[in-house]
Amino acid sequence: MKSTSDKIYWHKYNEFYENLIPANAKNILEIGVFKGESIRYWRELYSEAKIYGLDIVPAMPEWPQDDRIRYFQADQSDAQKYREILLSIDQPIDLLIEDGSHDPLHQKISLLESIDFLAPGAIYILEDLHTSHPGHEYYKKRAKTFNKSVLKFFGRNGNIFMPLQCLLLIDHLKTNQIALETVRNRINYAKSLFTFDEIEVLFKKIKKITFYRRSVLPDYCYSCKTNNFDFTNLKCACGADLYAEADSMTAVIKF
Repeated sequence: MKSTSDKIYWHKYNEFYENLIPANAKNILEIGVFKGESIRYWRELYSEAKIYGLDIVPAMPEWPQDDRIRYFQADQSDAQKYREILLSIDQPIDLLIEDGSHDPLHQKISLLESIDFLAPGAIYILEDLHTSHPGHEYYKKRAKTFNKSVLKFFGRNGNIFMPLQCLLLIDHLKTNQIALETVRNRINYAKSLFTFDEIEVLFKKIKKITFYRRSVLPDYCYSCKTNNFDFTNLKCACGADLYAEADSMTAVIKF
């Protein structure tokens, strides 16, 4: 993967992925194409795979093009349109990378809608899961749709049950061999993006979750593209946070 991809220089996901992604994949879908760097990477890594890219914008001239790549345009919040696209692919997906809007609600929609279209043993990578952390602006923005929340998570008031919390719960229960039913009433579903039935579907389908959280500084800044860092305050000279509490988290989910 080229260093122009933020998967490498900022998040440092690449080494983590290499031990977890499948050795072979026939069909790959990435939600969120951006500049096309990841599509190039998957094309090089899986020389015979069909690769599908989905983005809210139409296909851009700089995106990689060949007969193994196909692009779709859709809003990630549109569950019906997304399901229509998956039906049109008409092949089980072996590797799905969700790197779209990073809105926690959109992450939930894509995860649940994808389940019926994944191949046995498929890997689903949910990138930028830190947007469901209470310290992140996307979390705070989505939480505003819930009034007078009284949940507590990570020691804060007013927290909502979002994809990060959901996957941490599922991993905890599976690791400790605890039945899902025992925690049914520990979640206030009026303050949750997930119903209990949706959590149950994920719990039954997911075999394993591996979490990653960046523990070192990025190579250079995503904002100004320099490494003019303030090492005391862990900020770039341009003001960007280099080591924020809610930053660079992802989950690799095996189905």
